[in-house]
Amino acid sequence: MKIGQGNSKFNDQTSDNIEWAKWSWNPVTGCKYGCKYCYARNIANRFYKEKFEYMVHRNRLTAPVNTKIPKKRINEEGIHNVFVCSMADLFGDWVETEVIQEILDVCEASPQWNYLFLTKNPKRLLEFTFPDNSWVGTTVDCNARVANALKYMPHVKAPVRFLSCEPLLEDLNIESLHGFDWLIIGAQSKQTEVPEFQPEQQWVTKLISTAREAGIKVFIKPNLRVELPDRPKEYFQARPIVRPGRQAQQTTMFLEGLEATTL
Repeated sequence: MKIGQGNSKFNDQTSDNIEWAKWSWNPVTGCKYGCKYCYARNIANRFYKEKFEYMVHRNRLTAPVNTKIPKKRINEEGIHNVFVCSMADLFGDWVETEVIQEILDVCEASPQWNYLFLTKNPKRLLEFTFPDNSWVGTTVDCNARVANALKYMPHVKAPVRFLSCEPLLEDLNIESLHGFDWLIIGAQSKQTEVPEFQPEQQWVTKLISTAREAGIKVFIKPNLRVELPDRPKEYFQARPIVRPGRQAQQTTMFLEGLEATTL
């Protein structure tokens, strides 16, 4: 296992038009799926010396304690939300169970933040119980991923379960979204190896209709530009369990103890 070096805070995602998560955190980087449309792979291959190889950056586990919300932004939407492993798939089969659990333990010990997890391997999510301050989702970009999403996601032990159809590359055969709490729909943005791709209007409206039948929230990403009668931008409002202060001190103590007993 390669261990990254250096100290870091959360990355500010304010400029990325992600209203529901203003921070990202990458204690793990790299992925082995090889999706040509992957923005993370595109960035890593251009700017990282290790490219998109799997790496664990254990010293980044202190980011939840090191990052402070500016007072002028304390009431900003999404300011408590952290997208975990935006540059990786934390639940890929190549990631050690101990590494995943270590990250989940840090999340549970820092309840002033709300953490978002996204994977293309929903089966593995069943191995873990997620803390109360987490939303857990899976990506379905094509019909080949539908069956596993519908089979495993309703059984994931998490407060919020969501489906991300970004990029939406096909007319998905999803009869029901019961068992989910949230649906995200987006297009394929231009990357080094692929052009921009906009899905058919009917593909999108059908998904929205299925979500409405299940009574769940819908969020249309800004990169989806097909004509729609309505462009819902619904998401949950995360409320921190505690504000930084005494709990932050307790979190620091927990992290120090954790780092002393890492693998």
